[in-house]
Amino acid sequence: MRTKFIGFLLVSFVAVIGGCSSEVPYSSASYEDLNAEVGCGSSYSNYMKEGIFKSRYENHRMIWSGEVLRAKADNVSLNIDGKGTQDLQVNFANKLAGYTLEKGTFITVSFVMKKMGDCSRPFSGEKATIESTFYTSYSPAQTMELIKHQKDLLIIDVRSPEELREGKIENSTLIPLMDIMTGNYTIPQDRPLLLFCATGGRSYAAMQILADRGYKEIYNLQGGVAAWKQANLPLVY
Repeated sequence: MRTKFIGFLLVSFVAVIGGCSSEVPYSSASYEDLNAEVGCGSSYSNYMKEGIFKSRYENHRMIWSGEVLRAKADNVSLNIDGKGTQDLQVNFANKLAGYTLEKGTFITVSFVMKKMGDCSRPFSGEKATIESTFYTSYSPAQTMELIKHQKDLLIIDVRSPEELREGKIENSTLIPLMDIMTGNYTIPQDRPLLLFCATGGRSYAAMQILADRGYKEIYNLQGGVAAWKQANLPLVY
């Protein structure tokens, strides 16, 4: 009887320790993945979406990047896909983590997914931490000041080679968006980046991609070359 009792205690102890040491599983799924499978872009029934969400994503830790729409000390709402609507709302583990965040700032957050989003509400999570921050799109005038004062700035043109006839910003390097999407580029991660294209859309997309890949400080020229010309700022041909 004594042997059985000791064995029972050992089994109970292991069960308790195992339960306490369980870790939150990690998911590499992006916002686009979830939106297509269980969000507004899904063609599944609500019942199927709920089942998929609970089995694959709920209570999983994820890392997403986006633009700050609203921020409080203890939570933040982000736009992930660049369409101007709230896609993710998370509560910070540190209740003061969002104190200095400003609207328009781009951040990367690690968080535990809790609630499924749809066409009228965002995905939501908790225990969030800010992994990296990088700045919002800049107007042509702000961009010119950035170029003047940020000596180690790397200027990247994400247009196609054919568009160079429209002019380019001096000292810029051509790396088309497709090359950035496929990883066919060499860009140092220890320098701030300024991205531009014709009207600002492709450079915005490139900024999201590079942010997801760990680049820490990225600027986007709002309105692209078109806005630059309208502001009568210099181009080289």
